[in-house]
Amino acid sequence: MAFVPGEPLSNDSSVVLQKAREHTLLIIDTNEVRAQHLARLLTFAGLRAIVTSTSYQAFNRFLKERFVPRLILIGQQEETTNPLFARFSQRLLQDLQQDIPVMPLSSIYLNDGLLLTAEESISSTMHCISPPNRLILRRIWQVLPSAQIPLKTMEHSMALESLPKIGFRPRVARSKRSFSSHLHYQLKAAKHVIPPDQWDVLTDVGLAQFCQEDQWPSAVDQFTIPPEYFSLLTRAVMFSRPEQPLQQVHHWADQVEADTLHKALLIFLMQQIPKIIGADRTMRTLLGVLTNEIDSRRGEKLTEWKRLEDGSFIFVFYSNIFVYSQMGSERPLCTMWQSSFDLILRLTKQQQQWNIREVECSSQTHTGHCVFLISPRQR
Repeated sequence: MAFVPGEPLSNDSSVVLQKAREHTLLIIDTNEVRAQHLARLLTFAGLRAIVTSTSYQAFNRFLKERFVPRLILIGQQEETTNPLFARFSQRLLQDLQQDIPVMPLSSIYLNDGLLLTAEESISSTMHCISPPNRLILRRIWQVLPSAQIPLKTMEHSMALESLPKIGFRPRVARSKRSFSSHLHYQLKAAKHVIPPDQWDVLTDVGLAQFCQEDQWPSAVDQFTIPPEYFSLLTRAVMFSRPEQPLQQVHHWADQVEADTLHKALLIFLMQQIPKIIGADRTMRTLLGVLTNEIDSRRGEKLTEWKRLEDGSFIFVFYSNIFVYSQMGSERPLCTMWQSSFDLILRLTKQQQQWNIREVECSSQTHTGHCVFLISPRQR
């Protein structure tokens, strides 16, 4: 069966974060829960939120970071009568040579910040778009139409159309919880790569609770972490180095500690496998190891792979955590999984044997699922 290759991950940051760079939205809201939910929603829609609680904080961040807000979202209407807000608005007009529209949040209620989510009671095969949060985005788009993205699932996708014909069984996450240890080590790695003066970027993506290390989830294998946290953290890592976001994610992936692939015994076994069983069986073994590790972290079977007749392999991440709820991307975004595959090839000295790349990403198709193609290199 033939598959149409997707576009490889782009190193062009002007593409990867283009919409976010062009659409910064400033939130001024003392309601922290609402501000964090809204920050998540904007992040999942491909935008860049700057989260503050007062005009003073917003003004300070503007002077320090020189961002260009396209829209100001105000939580408390009385904030607009604050003399400091008037000074801030005047400074924006002076520096940017344009009036920045202001939108009140008083009538907006967000139960969560999710845009695309697994709801098995609605669909057992693909993710669903949140109706109430869709309406909130449309209100924002009325003021900022250039920020719009298509809020629908791609009509034709490999995960839902082509792959089931060869035995794949699309599914969505049921428990929607992952190991707390997984996020703990992801945060620990992020702390190494995000500059200290940018660590508050976690607040801007809706993860303010993790700015303080003593608030991190414990390093134990308990199913407590919602999948969207991984997607938001990935975005925070990208925002911390906007000129080279994908390279920053690769650097982050390389820093992750306590990953099964780094355990000495497994590294030894992985290095010995190719000497014993050859390239094809090596890949089968490695994919089995990876599948078991990922599924154990999530507490359910959310990966699937098969070998094709031409010797290639297809690997699917269902309800993929690293782009969970993300929509409207211009390119595949599963850099974390790409880095994991690259690491596997390095550890097993299989770089010359296999080429691995993402051929379908949920951030583009909006199915919730991501597909990788593993092909033998031509000799």
